Amino acid sequence: MAAGLAERVIAGMAMFKHVARPHVAELARHTEMARLKRGDFACRRGQPLSCFYGISYGQVKLVLRSDTGEEKVLRVAEPGETFCEALVFRTRPNPVDAVALCETLLLTFPARAIHTLLDRDSNFARAMLECLSERMQDLVDGIEANALLSARQRIASYLIVLAEASGSSSVRLPVTKTLIASQLGVTKETLSRLLRELANKGLIAIDKRDILLHDRALLAAVAGTTAAPLLSDTPASESSSG
Repeated sequence: MAAGLAERVIAGMAMFKHVARPHVAELARHTEMARLKRGDFACRRGQPLSCFYGISYGQVKLVLRSDTGEEKVLRVAEPGETFCEALVFRTRPNPVDAVALCETLLLTFPARAIHTLLDRDSNFARAMLECLSERMQDLVDGIEANALLSARQRIASYLIVLAEASGSSSVRLPVTKTLIASQLGVTKETLSRLLRELANKGLIAIDKRDILLHDRALLAAVAGTTAAPLLSDTPASESSSG
């Protein structure tokens, strides 16, 4: 596609927001853009990569798969976000499958162009370091939640994060319950059951994918260790299948 379109898309992405416009224009000359349909792979696990990706519009799930076909969703990348950033620093097999969840416009940033930009623009270097730090913290938080928190605590925390991100007590689940359950390390049945339980307690109201948080303070208590008597507990080792 034309470099002009790529330049406009890149300039609107969070990682490149403070990059000097001439540097964005130069990066755009080396950036590839592709439209993916639902189910198309952006990249496959085991594929050698020396690039990372950005999303103009659409959604991409990053998943680990077992030999039996079971999936663990690590993250769902949204418009304006990037993924596989660490692969530009050392060429190695890609650790995840990245699959489009809907029609998606994908940008591919080659390592050589990114290295040049890092040398030329300190604002981008800081943005890249912040991004990698955030990815590492997200992984640590995910490991901690799956190892130390019950299923209901993880679900309550997830709803609170959605509300904080939207700035509203009314939130919409961004993906299917199957994907959310995989992210949270529970079965879809457990997710549905615990959402109903929270609704029955008056903490939330559910209308398909729309959820209204009636009492965020009490929901925060459910997410913490002090809420054990409020709802029946589910072990942190809950299966992630489904």
